[in-house]
Amino acid sequence: MDYFKQRRAYRNFKMYEASVSNGQNNLYRELLDYANDEGKLDVQFRMKNSALLSLTGLSEPGLDKARNSLVQLGLIKYIKGKKNVKPPEYRVVKLYGRPTGYTTSNPTTNEKSRSTGLDEVGQPVGQGGGQPVGHKELTGTDLDLTGTDHDEDDAGVTRGDVIDKWTSLWGFPNAIATPEINEWLDALPADVVDFAITIAGEHQVKATGSLKYMRAVIEGWQKRDISTLDQAKKAAKEHDQRMKSERGGSKPTRAKETLPDWAQSGATPTATRTELTPEQQEKINARIARLQQNGKTEREATS
Repeated sequence: MDYFKQRRAYRNFKMYEASVSNGQNNLYRELLDYANDEGKLDVQFRMKNSALLSLTGLSEPGLDKARNSLVQLGLIKYIKGKKNVKPPEYRVVKLYGRPTGYTTSNPTTNEKSRSTGLDEVGQPVGQGGGQPVGHKELTGTDLDLTGTDHDEDDAGVTRGDVIDKWTSLWGFPNAIATPEINEWLDALPADVVDFAITIAGEHQVKATGSLKYMRAVIEGWQKRDISTLDQAKKAAKEHDQRMKSERGGSKPTRAKETLPDWAQSGATPTATRTELTPEQQEKINARIARLQQNGKTEREATS
């Protein structure tokens, strides 16, 4: 199977034949890229649930749902594994070179599977409890998954990209953050959520305040019906300009003129002050007397 022909055919499939959600897209792309990296585009391969949960950012129910949908759409073949014994098996279905007009209710392909037993899977298969999310181990071998072709991603910013950015700033999202992130990604495009995380990073938001900050940003956008990246960027720019104007618009306070400490009543000149001539000292004494008299008059008037 030709990887790039498959990607082009998958892009056309999404554009003209069926609706694919972000979760389904992320799962399919991870499976396709892994199969390509490992030279298994034309054969079945095993992949742990824990790896897919980590790579896609999906929850266990979300992974089950996305996988079943891909099976129904005819994009993958799937055989359920056995927990802690044998990872599930997958096979990417060849899309290019087949007739168009594909219907999702009864998917067919021109490629017949080899004698692997994978053709027996024609209905969605439920998956029991997944394996713990904490590593990217796939089949017991330490494999490098960093070569995924994100720069050419047909879908732009993906759910996986959002999780990666969150992880780079604050660590892998915990059980509290993950459901909220999934809700944001269901309500808004991934690039909008990604931009909100970027803003938080620019403001040096700490991990302890990340969820609260993100809630405020996302909820604020939703109240203003902001649903595209351009709208979000415009709103962020307007906010920054408004905050800058408010910080720079305060009027400076004028300092009240008062007598110096050495001229206060009862104070004596310090020894380090420059010696004055008798005439200069007399003028200063007279000025001090006037200021003190004016102050005394003001106090009497207000008492």
